[in-house]
Amino acid sequence: MLRAGFVALVALLAGCRSEARKPPAIERERVVALVATAEVKGTTEPCGCNSDPLGDVARVATLARGGLWLDAGSLMYDEVPAGSASRAQSDFKGAALATIYQDADVGLGIDDLRRTPGEVKPARQAANVEGGVKTAAPRVRTIEGVRVGVFGVVTPKRVAPLKAGDPVAAAKAAVAKLKGEGAQVIVALLGMSRDEGRALMVAAGGIGFGILGADVGEGMPEAEPVNGGFLVAPADQGRRVVRIELHVIGGAVALAPFAGEAARKVSIERLTRKIGNLSLQLAGWQSDRSADKAFVAAREQELVTLRADKARLEQERPTPPPTSYFTYQLQPVRRAVARDEQVAAQLRQLDRAIGTSNYEAAKKIPPPAPEDGKPTYVGMAACQKCHKPAIEFWKHTVHASAWKTLVAVDKQYNYDCTACHVTGWYKPGGSNLGSVEASHLVDVQCEVCHGPGSKHVAEAGLDDPKTLTVAPAPGFCADNCHTKEHSDTFQLEPYLRDILGKGHGDQRRKALGDGVTGHELRQKALQTAGR
Repeated sequence: MLRAGFVALVALLAGCRSEARKPPAIERERVVALVATAEVKGTTEPCGCNSDPLGDVARVATLARGGLWLDAGSLMYDEVPAGSASRAQSDFKGAALATIYQDADVGLGIDDLRRTPGEVKPARQAANVEGGVKTAAPRVRTIEGVRVGVFGVVTPKRVAPLKAGDPVAAAKAAVAKLKGEGAQVIVALLGMSRDEGRALMVAAGGIGFGILGADVGEGMPEAEPVNGGFLVAPADQGRRVVRIELHVIGGAVALAPFAGEAARKVSIERLTRKIGNLSLQLAGWQSDRSADKAFVAAREQELVTLRADKARLEQERPTPPPTSYFTYQLQPVRRAVARDEQVAAQLRQLDRAIGTSNYEAAKKIPPPAPEDGKPTYVGMAACQKCHKPAIEFWKHTVHASAWKTLVAVDKQYNYDCTACHVTGWYKPGGSNLGSVEASHLVDVQCEVCHGPGSKHVAEAGLDDPKTLTVAPAPGFCADNCHTKEHSDTFQLEPYLRDILGKGHGDQRRKALGDGVTGHELRQKALQTAGR
């Protein structure tokens, strides 16, 4: 009996020691991602001609996966006049975006009303709009156990002729409703400018994050503190998204910003730009004998300080706080972001649907009529009789495969793409979507740069006055197809080295001499972009 009691006592003491040694329960950190776009304006994806283009709704979908996807307005449409050849294309893209964003919370913007308001889909978060479009009630979304309230309001003048009430009163009512439903943080989709959004957040109160949906431009690289919350903005056309990560520790959401890794990178980029600019300026000042020596010395010291600051930031690794916080990033949507396969498949179907629709409609429309007494486009086959060496050289340039690059991605009948990959596009006596293949005017042929050649051909090159341009103006390429939006690596002389040579501008090519080519610039940019 005594022994049994002793054994029981030992077991009890062992249990106590075991309890005492057991570490305290640690609250699991929950991370809730809020990903927002605004003023997408019907842009499903960017021009693929750039080395690392910004945008693509399939990549945005990847960034939003597992989190809360938001859009602050003007999801659709681009402004296309009724009767325009590309009107149907715009409608297809609008319908695709409505499907892709159907599970997101979407606000209302002025570009959504370019068409009949009743066509606006999906239902919009617009608490102060009374009829005219289908609206959604403010709602609480639960993600990782965190309750996020979402509502939207618009500036009345921006959605005329729809009837819209006082946005402040609607915002106050929405905040009260969402708090009553247990929202731990409230997000407002603001169909308004920065000044208007700031004023609304001050007047309404209770808004954790206000996402702007009008005049967003390049977006806001930093969140602006306003009345206990933060005002933010993505870039337009899906080029940069707002990414907010709520790190919830201990159950409570805290609107305490932590600069984190994203802010460190932004600071390094800013310092890099400053260092580059100051270095160039210093090179000029140092070579200027009349420059004030004290001023130059001060700038030299400033450069040393900037470089030291950059080196320090490159070594730092920010440590997050032990309590709840959030991080903010204006994240570029680049090719390094993988495409969501489901959305990518929808976009491929969209390309095929757009192509079929555009081509069937275009077949019924004649090409642009020639102007009286003016030459027309005849195609490179007519040039070959007298300029065979030039044609043979051309066949080995990228201009000769311009149409093929579109066919490979089902965009040859897409009005956003075709113009720079064909000849005589919508020029008098030239081509349109329904005629360009039958007229043998696909690819970037001779007449793109030298002008329509019918009269030159008919008169065996003896036309007087000359109807062709021997050498286009220096700004011709950059003003037409090789714009910054579509050709980010373009430099005239390197690109000319690729399209001039034996039989085609031999003397000009020799004058250019050796040096970097357009192909090399392009390949370097593609490698940097990971393509």
